[in-house]
Amino acid sequence: WSEEGDGSSIAEFIRIWITKHQRWNAPKYLIGESSGTTRAAYLAHRMATGEVDISLNGLVLISQALDYEGSTSAHDNVYSYITYLPSMAAAAQYHGKAGQGVPQAEFLEDARTFARDEYGPALWKGARLSPEERARIRDRLVYFTGLSPEYVERSDLRILMPRFQKELLRDKGLAIGRLDGRYAGDEADDVAEVPEADAASYFIESAYNALLNQYLYADLGVRMDRPYIVSSEAAGNAWNFRNAPEGEYWEPKYVNAGHQLATAMRRNTELRAWVANGYYDMITPFFDAEITFARYGIPQERVAMTYYQAGHMMYLHEPALDAIAADLRAFYAGQLEDRQPD
Repeated sequence: WSEEGDGSSIAEFIRIWITKHQRWNAPKYLIGESSGTTRAAYLAHRMATGEVDISLNGLVLISQALDYEGSTSAHDNVYSYITYLPSMAAAAQYHGKAGQGVPQAEFLEDARTFARDEYGPALWKGARLSPEERARIRDRLVYFTGLSPEYVERSDLRILMPRFQKELLRDKGLAIGRLDGRYAGDEADDVAEVPEADAASYFIESAYNALLNQYLYADLGVRMDRPYIVSSEAAGNAWNFRNAPEGEYWEPKYVNAGHQLATAMRRNTELRAWVANGYYDMITPFFDAEITFARYGIPQERVAMTYYQAGHMMYLHEPALDAIAADLRAFYAGQLEDRQPD
Protein backbone atom coordinates (compact mmCIF):
# COMPACT_ATOMS: atom_id res chain seq x y z
CA TRP A 1 0.00 0.00 0.00
CA SER A 2 1.36 3.38 -1.02
CA GLU A 3 0.22 6.70 -2.44
CA GLU A 4 1.56 5.83 -5.89
CA GLY A 5 0.25 2.26 -5.92
CA ASP A 6 -3.13 3.27 -4.55
CA GLY A 7 -3.56 5.99 -7.18
CA SER A 8 -2.66 3.65 -10.03
CA SER A 9 -4.97 0.84 -8.89
CA ILE A 10 -7.99 3.12 -8.37
CA ALA A 11 -7.39 4.85 -11.72
CA GLU A 12 -7.39 1.46 -13.43
CA PHE A 13 -10.58 0.48 -11.60
CA ILE A 14 -12.30 3.66 -12.84
CA ARG A 15 -11.13 3.03 -16.41
CA ILE A 16 -12.52 -0.51 -16.35
CA TRP A 17 -15.81 0.58 -14.76
CA ILE A 18 -16.60 3.39 -17.21
CA THR A 19 -15.66 1.12 -20.11
CA LYS A 20 -17.90 -1.70 -18.91
CA HIS A 21 -20.84 0.64 -18.29
CA GLN A 22 -20.20 2.83 -21.37
CA ARG A 23 -19.85 6.05 -19.34
CA TRP A 24 -16.84 7.62 -21.05
CA ASN A 25 -18.84 10.72 -22.07
CA ALA A 26 -20.59 11.16 -18.72
CA PRO A 27 -19.50 13.91 -16.26
CA LYS A 28 -16.96 12.54 -13.81
CA TYR A 29 -16.39 13.74 -10.25
CA LEU A 30 -14.14 12.39 -7.53
CA ILE A 31 -15.22 12.82 -3.91
CA GLY A 32 -12.68 12.26 -1.17
CA GLU A 33 -12.65 12.86 2.56
CA SER A 34 -9.52 13.38 4.68
CA SER A 35 -6.84 11.02 3.32
CA GLY A 36 -9.30 10.33 0.52
CA THR A 37 -8.57 13.86 -0.70
CA THR A 38 -4.92 12.87 -1.03
CA ARG A 39 -6.05 9.94 -3.16
CA ALA A 40 -8.28 12.22 -5.25
CA ALA A 41 -5.39 14.59 -5.98
CA TYR A 42 -3.08 11.72 -6.99
CA LEU A 43 -5.85 10.28 -9.17
CA ALA A 44 -6.53 13.61 -10.86
CA HIS A 45 -2.82 13.93 -11.61
CA ARG A 46 -2.67 10.49 -13.19
CA MET A 47 -5.75 11.15 -15.27
CA ALA A 48 -4.41 14.49 -16.51
CA THR A 49 -0.85 13.41 -17.28
CA GLY A 50 -1.45 10.48 -19.57
CA GLU A 51 -1.46 7.40 -17.35
CA VAL A 52 -5.11 6.62 -18.07
CA ASP A 53 -6.31 9.68 -20.06
CA ILE A 54 -9.62 10.31 -18.33
CA SER A 55 -10.95 13.87 -18.12
CA LEU A 56 -12.49 14.83 -14.79
CA ASN A 57 -15.06 17.57 -14.32
CA GLY A 58 -14.58 18.18 -10.63
CA LEU A 59 -13.08 17.23 -7.30
CA VAL A 60 -14.99 17.37 -4.02
CA LEU A 61 -12.46 17.56 -1.18
CA ILE A 62 -14.03 17.14 2.26
CA SER A 63 -11.66 18.01 5.12
CA GLN A 64 -8.72 18.19 2.73
CA ALA A 65 -5.36 16.62 3.53
CA LEU A 66 -3.10 17.48 0.60
CA ASP A 67 -0.03 18.74 2.46
CA TYR A 68 0.44 16.64 5.59
CA GLU A 69 2.87 19.13 7.08
CA GLY A 70 -0.06 21.42 7.84
CA SER A 71 -2.13 18.67 9.45
CA THR A 72 0.55 16.95 11.56
CA SER A 73 0.83 18.44 15.03
CA ALA A 74 4.39 17.52 16.05
CA HIS A 75 7.17 19.10 18.12
CA ASP A 76 9.54 19.72 15.23
CA ASN A 77 6.85 20.89 12.82
CA VAL A 78 6.81 24.66 13.27
CA TYR A 79 4.37 25.10 10.38
CA SER A 80 1.67 23.11 12.18
CA TYR A 81 1.53 25.52 15.13
CA ILE A 82 0.42 28.17 12.64
CA THR A 83 -2.14 26.08 10.76
CA TYR A 84 -3.83 24.71 13.89
CA LEU A 85 -4.19 27.96 15.83
CA PRO A 86 -7.45 29.22 14.21
CA SER A 87 -9.04 25.80 14.83
CA MET A 88 -8.02 26.02 18.48
CA ALA A 89 -9.62 29.47 18.58
CA ALA A 90 -12.85 28.08 17.12
CA ALA A 91 -13.02 25.32 19.75
CA ALA A 92 -12.11 27.69 22.59
CA GLN A 93 -14.86 30.10 21.56
CA TYR A 94 -17.40 27.28 21.24
CA HIS A 95 -16.66 26.07 24.79
CA GLY A 96 -16.81 29.58 26.25
CA LYS A 97 -13.08 29.86 26.94
CA ALA A 98 -12.21 32.61 24.45
CA GLY A 99 -13.73 35.17 22.10
CA GLN A 100 -16.83 35.77 24.17
CA GLY A 101 -18.90 38.64 22.81
CA VAL A 102 -16.95 38.68 19.53
CA PRO A 103 -18.66 37.48 16.31
CA GLN A 104 -17.19 34.17 15.21
CA ALA A 105 -16.18 35.39 11.75
CA GLU A 106 -14.31 38.35 13.24
CA PHE A 107 -12.63 36.24 15.94
CA LEU A 108 -11.41 33.60 13.50
CA GLU A 109 -10.20 36.17 10.99
CA ASP A 110 -8.18 37.82 13.75
CA ALA A 111 -6.75 34.39 14.64
CA ARG A 112 -5.74 33.82 11.02
CA THR A 113 -4.07 37.21 10.81
CA PHE A 114 -2.19 36.72 14.07
CA ALA A 115 -1.06 33.21 13.12
CA ARG A 116 0.20 34.33 9.72
CA ASP A 117 1.66 37.76 10.46
CA GLU A 118 2.87 37.55 14.07
CA TYR A 119 2.92 34.01 15.43
CA GLY A 120 4.75 32.44 12.48
CA PRO A 121 7.60 35.00 12.45
CA ALA A 122 7.87 34.70 16.25
CA LEU A 123 8.29 30.93 16.02
CA TRP A 124 11.06 31.32 13.47
CA LYS A 125 12.72 33.88 15.70
CA GLY A 126 12.65 31.44 18.61
CA ALA A 127 15.11 32.24 21.40
CA ARG A 128 15.91 35.58 19.75
CA LEU A 129 12.55 37.03 20.77
CA SER A 130 12.92 39.95 23.15
CA PRO A 131 11.10 39.66 26.51
CA GLU A 132 8.56 42.22 25.28
CA GLU A 133 7.93 40.33 22.03
CA ARG A 134 7.59 37.03 23.86
CA ALA A 135 5.10 38.50 26.33
CA ARG A 136 2.98 39.89 23.50
CA ILE A 137 2.89 36.57 21.65
CA ARG A 138 2.06 34.73 24.89
CA ASP A 139 -0.80 37.09 25.69
CA ARG A 140 -2.24 36.79 22.18
CA LEU A 141 -2.07 33.00 22.39
CA VAL A 142 -3.92 33.17 25.70
CA TYR A 143 -6.55 35.39 24.04
CA PHE A 144 -7.18 32.99 21.15
CA THR A 145 -6.83 29.62 22.92
CA GLY A 146 -8.34 30.32 26.33
CA LEU A 147 -5.40 28.60 28.01
CA SER A 148 -3.65 30.11 31.03
CA PRO A 149 -0.58 32.34 30.60
CA GLU A 150 1.40 29.89 32.75
CA TYR A 151 0.51 26.95 30.52
CA VAL A 152 1.34 28.83 27.32
CA GLU A 153 4.66 29.94 28.80
CA ARG A 154 5.54 26.41 29.96
CA SER A 155 4.70 25.21 26.45
CA ASP A 156 7.35 27.59 25.10
CA LEU A 157 4.62 29.28 23.03
CA ARG A 158 4.15 25.99 21.15
CA ILE A 159 0.85 24.23 21.83
CA LEU A 160 0.42 20.78 20.32
CA MET A 161 -3.14 19.91 19.35
CA PRO A 162 -3.40 16.77 21.57
CA ARG A 163 -2.26 18.83 24.57
CA PHE A 164 -4.78 21.55 23.72
CA GLN A 165 -7.54 18.94 23.61
CA LYS A 166 -6.72 17.89 27.17
CA GLU A 167 -5.96 21.31 28.61
CA LEU A 168 -8.88 23.42 27.34
CA LEU A 169 -11.49 21.90 29.68
CA ARG A 170 -9.16 20.37 32.26
CA ASP A 171 -10.86 22.41 34.98
CA LYS A 172 -14.05 20.45 34.23
CA GLY A 173 -12.32 17.08 33.97
CA LEU A 174 -13.10 16.89 30.24
CA ALA A 175 -11.08 16.45 27.05
CA ILE A 176 -12.37 17.72 23.71
CA GLY A 177 -12.54 15.61 20.56
CA ARG A 178 -10.09 15.47 17.65
CA LEU A 179 -12.50 14.68 14.85
CA ASP A 180 -14.83 17.33 16.24
CA GLY A 181 -13.74 19.78 18.92
CA ARG A 182 -17.33 20.37 20.06
CA TYR A 183 -17.44 16.93 21.69
CA ALA A 184 -16.10 16.62 25.22
CA GLY A 185 -15.42 13.35 27.02
CA ASP A 186 -15.10 12.61 30.73
CA GLU A 187 -11.75 10.91 31.38
CA ALA A 188 -10.56 9.26 34.58
CA ASP A 189 -7.02 10.67 34.47
CA ASP A 190 -7.41 14.41 34.92
CA VAL A 191 -3.67 15.10 35.10
CA ALA A 192 -2.67 13.31 31.89
CA GLU A 193 -0.82 15.30 29.24
CA VAL A 194 -3.07 14.27 26.34
CA PRO A 195 -6.50 12.59 25.99
CA GLU A 196 -6.67 8.82 26.38
CA ALA A 197 -8.95 8.65 23.32
CA ASP A 198 -10.81 10.85 20.86
CA ALA A 199 -14.12 11.88 22.42
CA ALA A 200 -15.71 12.47 19.02
CA SER A 201 -14.74 8.99 17.82
CA TYR A 202 -16.16 7.01 20.72
CA PHE A 203 -19.39 8.98 20.57
CA ILE A 204 -20.02 8.18 16.90
CA GLU A 205 -18.12 5.00 15.90
CA SER A 206 -20.82 2.53 16.97
CA ALA A 207 -23.38 4.45 14.90
CA TYR A 208 -21.10 4.20 11.86
CA ASN A 209 -20.65 0.48 12.43
CA ALA A 210 -24.38 -0.14 12.80
CA LEU A 211 -25.27 1.90 9.72
CA LEU A 212 -22.66 0.25 7.49
CA ASN A 213 -23.62 -3.28 8.52
CA GLN A 214 -27.32 -2.53 8.09
CA TYR A 215 -26.67 -1.04 4.66
CA LEU A 216 -24.60 -4.03 3.51
CA TYR A 217 -27.08 -6.61 4.82
CA ALA A 218 -30.50 -5.01 4.23
CA ASP A 219 -29.92 -2.77 1.20
CA LEU A 220 -27.15 -4.50 -0.76
CA GLY A 221 -27.85 -8.08 0.26
CA VAL A 222 -24.23 -8.70 1.26
CA ARG A 223 -23.90 -11.65 3.64
CA MET A 224 -20.62 -12.02 5.53
CA ASP A 225 -19.50 -12.62 9.12
CA ARG A 226 -16.34 -10.46 8.97
CA PRO A 227 -16.41 -7.44 11.27
CA TYR A 228 -16.32 -3.99 9.75
CA ILE A 229 -13.27 -2.13 11.09
CA VAL A 230 -14.19 1.54 11.47
CA SER A 231 -10.58 2.65 11.92
CA SER A 232 -7.72 0.23 11.32
CA GLU A 233 -4.44 1.03 13.03
CA ALA A 234 -2.88 -2.08 11.47
CA ALA A 235 -3.71 -0.91 7.95
CA GLY A 236 -2.35 2.54 8.69
CA ASN A 237 0.90 1.14 10.03
CA ALA A 238 1.28 -1.02 6.91
CA TRP A 239 0.97 1.97 4.56
CA ASN A 240 4.10 3.12 2.76
CA PHE A 241 4.23 6.92 2.88
CA ARG A 242 7.47 7.11 0.91
CA ASN A 243 6.77 9.72 -1.76
CA ALA A 244 9.61 9.00 -4.18
CA PRO A 245 9.99 6.29 -6.86
CA GLU A 246 11.40 3.01 -5.58
CA GLY A 247 15.16 2.85 -5.92
CA GLU A 248 15.53 6.63 -5.93
CA TYR A 249 17.36 8.38 -3.10
CA TRP A 250 14.82 9.75 -0.65
CA GLU A 251 15.04 12.11 2.26
CA PRO A 252 11.88 11.59 4.35
CA LYS A 253 9.34 14.39 4.12
CA TYR A 254 5.64 14.90 4.64
CA VAL A 255 3.20 13.59 2.05
CA ASN A 256 2.21 16.43 -0.25
CA ALA A 257 -0.26 16.16 -3.13
CA GLY A 258 -0.57 19.92 -3.65
CA HIS A 259 1.74 19.96 -6.65
CA GLN A 260 -0.09 17.02 -8.22
CA LEU A 261 -3.41 18.82 -7.93
CA ALA A 262 -1.95 22.02 -9.38
CA THR A 263 -0.57 20.12 -12.38
CA ALA A 264 -3.88 18.32 -12.94
CA MET A 265 -5.88 21.57 -12.88
CA ARG A 266 -3.46 23.36 -15.20
CA ARG A 267 -3.53 20.57 -17.77
CA ASN A 268 -7.28 20.03 -17.50
CA THR A 269 -8.55 23.60 -17.78
CA GLU A 270 -12.15 22.51 -17.10
CA LEU A 271 -11.35 20.78 -13.82
CA ARG A 272 -12.90 22.49 -10.77
CA ALA A 273 -12.36 21.82 -7.07
CA TRP A 274 -14.62 22.32 -4.07
CA VAL A 275 -13.04 22.31 -0.60
CA ALA A 276 -15.42 21.74 2.35
CA ASN A 277 -14.09 22.71 5.79
CA GLY A 278 -15.39 22.18 9.32
CA TYR A 279 -14.50 24.90 11.81
CA TYR A 280 -14.21 22.37 14.66
CA ASP A 281 -12.07 19.87 12.75
CA MET A 282 -9.02 19.36 14.97
CA ILE A 283 -7.32 16.98 12.51
CA THR A 284 -7.29 18.77 9.16
CA PRO A 285 -7.51 22.47 10.07
CA PHE A 286 -9.37 24.88 7.82
CA PHE A 287 -6.50 27.38 7.86
CA ASP A 288 -4.23 24.71 6.41
CA ALA A 289 -6.70 24.29 3.54
CA GLU A 290 -6.55 28.01 2.82
CA ILE A 291 -2.75 28.10 2.88
CA THR A 292 -2.38 24.92 0.82
CA PHE A 293 -4.65 26.15 -1.96
CA ALA A 294 -2.88 29.51 -2.05
CA ARG A 295 0.71 28.30 -2.27
CA TYR A 296 1.04 25.59 -4.95
CA GLY A 297 -0.04 27.37 -8.10
CA ILE A 298 -3.57 25.95 -8.03
CA PRO A 299 -5.86 28.06 -10.30
CA GLN A 300 -7.84 30.09 -7.76
CA GLU A 301 -10.70 30.94 -10.11
CA ARG A 302 -11.68 27.24 -10.25
CA VAL A 303 -11.64 26.59 -6.50
CA ALA A 304 -14.62 27.09 -4.17
CA MET A 305 -13.99 27.06 -0.41
CA THR A 306 -16.93 26.59 1.99
CA TYR A 307 -17.14 26.32 5.77
CA TYR A 308 -19.49 24.61 8.21
CA GLN A 309 -20.30 24.71 11.93
CA ALA A 310 -19.06 21.15 12.30
CA GLY A 311 -15.99 18.95 12.53
CA HIS A 312 -14.03 16.54 10.33
CA MET A 313 -17.17 14.70 9.20
CA MET A 314 -19.33 17.80 8.96
CA TYR A 315 -22.31 15.86 7.58
CA LEU A 316 -22.89 14.46 11.11
CA HIS A 317 -24.36 17.86 12.01
CA GLU A 318 -27.80 17.95 10.40
CA PRO A 319 -27.85 21.68 9.52
CA ALA A 320 -24.37 21.26 8.02
CA LEU A 321 -25.56 18.19 6.09
CA ASP A 322 -28.37 20.23 4.55
CA ALA A 323 -25.91 22.97 3.60
CA ILE A 324 -23.45 20.46 2.11
CA ALA A 325 -26.18 18.83 0.02
CA ALA A 326 -27.19 22.22 -1.37
CA ASP A 327 -23.56 23.14 -2.01
CA LEU A 328 -22.94 19.84 -3.80
CA ARG A 329 -25.83 20.50 -6.17
CA ALA A 330 -24.54 24.02 -6.79
CA PHE A 331 -21.05 22.67 -7.49
CA TYR A 332 -22.37 20.17 -10.04
CA ALA A 333 -24.23 23.05 -11.69
CA GLY A 334 -21.09 25.19 -11.77
CA GLN A 335 -22.61 27.81 -9.48
CA LEU A 336 -20.83 27.29 -6.14
CA GLU A 337 -18.84 30.19 -4.71
CA ASP A 338 -16.81 30.72 -1.53
CA ARG A 339 -19.15 30.83 1.47
CA GLN A 340 -18.88 31.27 5.21
CA PRO A 341 -21.38 29.42 7.46
CA ASP A 342 -24.61 31.09 8.54
